[in-house]
Amino acid sequence: ILTIRHLAGTAMAPAAILRCEGQPDELILIELQSTVYMEDGSKLVGQHLGTLEIGKEGNVTLNNGPRCLYGKMQELKSPLVLMEKTGQEDASGDSILATRGVVYRKAVFNQRPQLSV
Repeated sequence: ILTIRHLAGTAMAPAAILRCEGQPDELILIELQSTVYMEDGSKLVGQHLGTLEIGKEGNVTLNNGPRCLYGKMQELKSPLVLMEKTGQEDASGDSILATRGVVYRKAVFNQRPQLSV
């Protein structure tokens, strides 16, 4: 749970207090150096992008049907937290956000997809 507190009388960004109930999921950021689109023109939101396989020595593979991308895992300099608005407020009127996970690593794909037939 993340509580956003606005600092009264200041032009600063809102302060945040982060409290996590339990262990957050570890998420992996996917960085693609290309344009991704669905063949039928539908939106990417909610679509299955493929199966991510993490190998030894930091090698990663993203498989989607006959297409395959090869890349490397990289550690992020600073972790990222993925949050979602809950539409709720605490007793003091501060917004409450739900923590969905923490990103420590990213999979970087900088080549064109290869067809595996």
